[in-house]
Amino acid sequence: MIIGLSAVAVLVGVGVVVHLASRPDKHVQANQSQPNQSQHSPASSLPACSSATATGCDKSRLPSGTRGSSGCRGKGPSTITASPIAVSDLAYIQPMGLMIGGHVTPIDHGYFYIKGAVAHPPEQAAVYAPLTGNVSVVTRTVRRGNPAAEQATYDDYAITIEATCTFRVRFSNMVRFAGALGDNVGQLGENESKTPNFAVKAGELIGYTGLPTAYGIDVWVENDDITLTGFVDPAQYTAAEAWKTHMADLFDSTEEPLRSQLLALDERDATPRWGKIDYDIDGKLVGNWFRVGTGGYGGNQFGKGGNYWTGHLSVVYDGNDPRQIDVSFGDYQGQAQQFAVVGNTPDPATVDQSSGLIKFELGQIRQSSRDTGKPWDGREYVPHVTTRAGPAVGTVLMQLAGQRQLKVEIFAGKRASQVVGFDAGAELFER
Repeated sequence: MIIGLSAVAVLVGVGVVVHLASRPDKHVQANQSQPNQSQHSPASSLPACSSATATGCDKSRLPSGTRGSSGCRGKGPSTITASPIAVSDLAYIQPMGLMIGGHVTPIDHGYFYIKGAVAHPPEQAAVYAPLTGNVSVVTRTVRRGNPAAEQATYDDYAITIEATCTFRVRFSNMVRFAGALGDNVGQLGENESKTPNFAVKAGELIGYTGLPTAYGIDVWVENDDITLTGFVDPAQYTAAEAWKTHMADLFDSTEEPLRSQLLALDERDATPRWGKIDYDIDGKLVGNWFRVGTGGYGGNQFGKGGNYWTGHLSVVYDGNDPRQIDVSFGDYQGQAQQFAVVGNTPDPATVDQSSGLIKFELGQIRQSSRDTGKPWDGREYVPHVTTRAGPAVGTVLMQLAGQRQLKVEIFAGKRASQVVGFDAGAELFER
């Protein structure tokens, strides 16, 4: 599996894909939702605000109750009528819900991977506006590499396109902007953002993606009029990422025949085809958990340059093959790692306080084509991806100690039969 340049896929043995995260991206949107309280007088000479949280500006033009910019118009959902990457340039589509490296909880965006990124030599691909709307925000982020780890520094261009004040699409991992949009915004400085409020039409060229930035684009689809119901404490998510509980289904938002063309390249067979990120059931093991004292989803390091995900834990279902139970750790022997449950039982949605102590044996996540049985390396589309656990490499003990309290201990390198119960290394998680 190739996730932009945020991760490296390493093949270990036959059929084992180990995901090693090198730079898990954390996309923090500036226009987090807050009550829209007017802070101007009729004679205000302040410039129009670009978002609901902007300061030192005139908020009178912001639509009430939305995260829209000063340039958005109307409310309600819209329809994607153009592919952001030409279908002929697409390798495959990875829907949201994957967990990899520092993305410990299910990822809230999908990925459009391009054929050119694995070509020899590599080729970049054009990126197009998926719908007609307003470009509200553009950014250039310089991602600093680690020369010691042979990680290069690269530019990551991102864009937000509003169809209405409540429905928007965002892309990141672009190499540069292009077309009329590129001419309008000009060359952005290092880590610079602009609010161009620039009108684009569906299918219009807006930039390029590919190496050295990434293997394709990250894609968010947001609808403020819907709210995901599978988070026990949604406020802790929206406090860090205002869009988190408003993720919409890309395929449901796309018109035919484009919808069917994109679905034909989607690596997830299960419904919903665009994936799922909210699995919490109150009083059950399934879903996201956070180590006590680490600050919940946002983490004590959020926005400070630290690893906000260190205290995260997720016990959910595989993003591509939800028949398989996965366990994702923010800290497994000092690094974020993901595993498939050996034996694939018990179902975490059935585990509650009455279940007592639960032992999960952990194996490396193995993905292959159900049709051919061949391992999937994430370089090209294969139909019917199947996920299974490799041989056990460790065991984790879990026990619900309360409605929203979980006791956890990791025993790396041990089989379940070698572990009797908790000892001094046990930790408490909450949500």
